[in-house]
Amino acid sequence: MGHRAVKLLPGSRSPWSSQSPSLVLAVTHSYAPKLFLAAALALTLALKLLLYHREPDPADPEMLGKAVAAFLLQHGYESRLEKRFSSILIHANAGKCRMLISKAVPQGWDRSSIELLAKPVGRLTYVFDGAVHAHQPFLAPMLDEYWMRVRFKLGLSPNRHPVLAVAASDDCAVDALPWWELGVLS
Repeated sequence: MGHRAVKLLPGSRSPWSSQSPSLVLAVTHSYAPKLFLAAALALTLALKLLLYHREPDPADPEMLGKAVAAFLLQHGYESRLEKRFSSILIHANAGKCRMLISKAVPQGWDRSSIELLAKPVGRLTYVFDGAVHAHQPFLAPMLDEYWMRVRFKLGLSPNRHPVLAVAASDDCAVDALPWWELGVLS
């Protein structure tokens, strides 16, 4: 495949051999397979650069904080954002109601630190996809996180369903807020 054998005539000498005239095979190479592989490599590298130019970053903490603050403002809460390391805490007040809201990691790695922050404020609940949960949901947010990554890699818009940890004082009706308005962020 791509090689040709040339049979030398008796009495002639091969230019590559210092032996006496004999039957010597000279092989010539075709560059077509090498060019095809080089073009395929260039094409795959170009596609990788186009499609994988960035990793899906989790919802920008500031953007998420501003969206939650705007949501709370629509429902009569005064709020302020506090930047902590790589996350945002949203402090909200309305009358005697005090809330502290933070984004929780779907894997639950930050559960203990969120519980420590929530303790002085009040009871801790979690909001995922518009529903309020007494405990941090695990399976649905994990599957959603991985599905978001697949959608991103396919070039589709990755809809984000953040898990929000909501610490609220006893005077707050967390269940009464229409959290489904915050259900999908993209």
